Amino acid sequence: MNSGPLVPQTSALTRLRHAPCQPTIADDPAYSRGTDDLTLPTPRLDDPEAIAALAACLAEAGYTAAGLEESLGGPPAEPTEVLSRRLAGESPRNTLVRLFYLDEPVPTESAAAALHGLEIERLQEIGVLASAEDDTRAELRLVPHREILVAYDRGDSPPERSELLANMTARMHFASALDVSVGPALHGLLAARHTDRAVALVPDERAAALTRFAARLNGLANIECLVGEGLEPIAGHSFGLVTANPSCLVSPELEERGDSLCRELVQGIAAHLSEGGFAHVLAGWLIGAAEDWWSPLEIWVAGSGCDAWLLLEREQDPVAYAAARSGGEELDRWIAYLRSLPADRLASGAIVLRRRSRGSNWVRHEVMPTADIGPAGDQVVRAFVNHDLLVSTPDQDELLEEVLAIVEPQRIEETWRHQDEGLELASARARLDWGFGFNVGVDRYTIELLARIDGRRRLRQLFAEIATDSQLEEEVVARAGLPAVRRLLELGFLARA
Repeated sequence: MNSGPLVPQTSALTRLRHAPCQPTIADDPAYSRGTDDLTLPTPRLDDPEAIAALAACLAEAGYTAAGLEESLGGPPAEPTEVLSRRLAGESPRNTLVRLFYLDEPVPTESAAAALHGLEIERLQEIGVLASAEDDTRAELRLVPHREILVAYDRGDSPPERSELLANMTARMHFASALDVSVGPALHGLLAARHTDRAVALVPDERAAALTRFAARLNGLANIECLVGEGLEPIAGHSFGLVTANPSCLVSPELEERGDSLCRELVQGIAAHLSEGGFAHVLAGWLIGAAEDWWSPLEIWVAGSGCDAWLLLEREQDPVAYAAARSGGEELDRWIAYLRSLPADRLASGAIVLRRRSRGSNWVRHEVMPTADIGPAGDQVVRAFVNHDLLVSTPDQDELLEEVLAIVEPQRIEETWRHQDEGLELASARARLDWGFGFNVGVDRYTIELLARIDGRRRLRQLFAEIATDSQLEEEVVARAGLPAVRRLLELGFLARA
């Protein structure tokens, strides 16, 4: 990234700050529309010792993502009134959960005990707590996410699909990172842990104040907040890592279609990527009649100077899309609006870019599995590296000279069925137990190949062994097995040794 500080530019709310990309009727807003209210207390940074002491108290009590699940008896996905009743017994952590996560007032005496002597008054002075009579409540919400705490206004939560974006982001070391955020910069804070310098581009001063407070709370001194519209505040700068979870709602209420804003953002981000850098952008888009889901995205990334991996999360027809976002008398108006667009379906997913200026850029596409996605940053990077290999070895004989290794953990699931003469293998699938959780159908010869891959022998030798054991011609086995090898490489089951 260019040297020197970036100059903040304050403007109206960014065009990308609309409703969340995939809300449901019951969802809370991803970022409170009330955060421009000047009566809200702004967390202050002028008592760093108090902030450090608060961080130490939270850590000692186990106020972490894992600790939160333990206190609440599972992932905190239920309404607040239900979660509150799940808290069993009194403990410092449960008091802090009520105070900072559930937005409940607690007896001041209990708050003081949970904070281990940290004066309530000091936290009041910096805008973290407020007291009335014998009760104390938090002025902001602290949401544990992985190894960090993110500060939100009371009642607010991370934008929908934040977990997906966090899981798929490459976590290698980068010199610089940019998070284009619709609120407090969760992904900027995460990036600051594995980059030399992170920049959070947020829509307003309130989001910037919450991000700066969270950075101090997490002991992160290498993150800078900019306020501005679009990507204007970072003009002339490039980054090794970019994350963005823009609002991309297609709604009759909006002057500009959400997918148009997503397209502009993707194209703008591509121009701000450093050579070899990765960008991870969640997006929504329209799909025309008889059009493949990836076709609009191929147009978005064409000529960007980047390789692109397009990932589909889900598709909906206009009726299903409207029903998930409106109700009652508004439903018909939404449906009529969506049907007036040149779209047969509406889709959501992710676009991963890697800037590569030398040679021809490639684009590939994949449907994400429907199961929960775990940390997949390493898998994303491996998918790009492996596709480079496949593009550079179009001749099958070249691929046979490669030495490959198994990426663990993975397993093979087999389905057997009864026949007159006993059991018969009906199907088998190789499945990754991490990341995107892809699975690939395999036959018995591919299973034998996976059992023999050891990171030392070339594919040609392994296929020769299988051919000998099966009394088949070596060339026949190799030609039949290479498509499966290419597929397993594409999805990250295999890697170059």
